[in-house]
Amino acid sequence: MKRQGLLSAVAVVVLGLLTACSTMTAAERAEKALAVERALASRHYVVDVQMMYPRSGRAVNVSSNYSLEIKGDTVVSYLPYFGRAFSIPYGGGKAFNFSAPIISYESASDQKGKTYVRLVTDNEEDVITFQLEIFDNGQTTIDVQAREREPITYSGELE
Repeated sequence: MKRQGLLSAVAVVVLGLLTACSTMTAAERAEKALAVERALASRHYVVDVQMMYPRSGRAVNVSSNYSLEIKGDTVVSYLPYFGRAFSIPYGGGKAFNFSAPIISYESASDQKGKTYVRLVTDNEEDVITFQLEIFDNGQTTIDVQAREREPITYSGELE
């Protein structure tokens, strides 16, 4: 019986700590969700990349200011790349560091606060598809698939 009381007390303390650590109020979460919705509707937003997940190997914490920026009908990609390349120019080429017009842009939202964006672009080296999963709190996952490189995933936050 004593053990059960101790477990209950620990559970109450842990629950209290989790509640106290909540950094955003309901109003702040609603404001953030509205800001994300507006940015997506205007097609002017930047995703700051914080982690990189190559297909082979472990996740890598990104230490520099890497980002994916959508400016209307243009994508500005400044993303690191680790992975296998199949056919690239001598010296490695541009990889995912380029600015190019968007060929195709599709966006859809669900009832759970997620928005899915799929955009296709090409540079002189490759045709690249970016698939973004953007949550209403700004957290974002980016799946990048290129014809001449192994796929890679990034995670970050919408500015």
